[in-house]
Amino acid sequence: MPVHAVESSTTPVLGAPARDYSEINQIDFMNLLVAQIQNQDPLSPMDNAEFTSQITQFTMLDELATMTQKLDESVIMAQSINNTAMLALVGRNCTVLGDEVHVDAGVASGNKLNATQPGTASIEVRNGDGELVATYVRTVDEGLNDIGWDGKLANGETAPDGEYSLEVSMVNSQNNTVSATTLMTGPVQGLRYENGIAVVTVHGEEFYVSDIYQVS
Repeated sequence: MPVHAVESSTTPVLGAPARDYSEINQIDFMNLLVAQIQNQDPLSPMDNAEFTSQITQFTMLDELATMTQKLDESVIMAQSINNTAMLALVGRNCTVLGDEVHVDAGVASGNKLNATQPGTASIEVRNGDGELVATYVRTVDEGLNDIGWDGKLANGETAPDGEYSLEVSMVNSQNNTVSATTLMTGPVQGLRYENGIAVVTVHGEEFYVSDIYQVS
């Protein structure tokens, strides 16, 4: 009975993932190079410069693959370290965008104003029903300024516990309107990750870590 030679086959192994033949890997490159050497014309062998060029390409392919793997590992490591560091924010006070004030046991949470230039800020405090309960004025500088409410109503009594809000208008020394951003400060109540990015919860609202103005 004649014995037939065993030939290589491109038939995929049962249960193995499908191969993407649109991309060439290192083994494919080496097989092509070996096949090219084996099948070259003895009367017109491959030019040394061309052969050296192909070897160089193979070496560069191998080095590039190694560099890519190390880069991916470095990115994963850096992200892991950063995510671990973010856990330290839980329980800390963070200043984020918002005009809310929370009164608990007669003590009001903090607020800041991020002003584009110096001036005077007029502040109105409103309760959950939108009623005006207090007003006060603060002189502010350019940048972050503390404009926290003392928790006292217009009649001097301590405000009941609950949620309030600030309405701030600001003018400079020429009585021109100044652009300013009202901020609120509160403890980080929780932390989660969204697509690898840390998201913190302050006063029941979620903010990206990049949205934090200050940590205290």
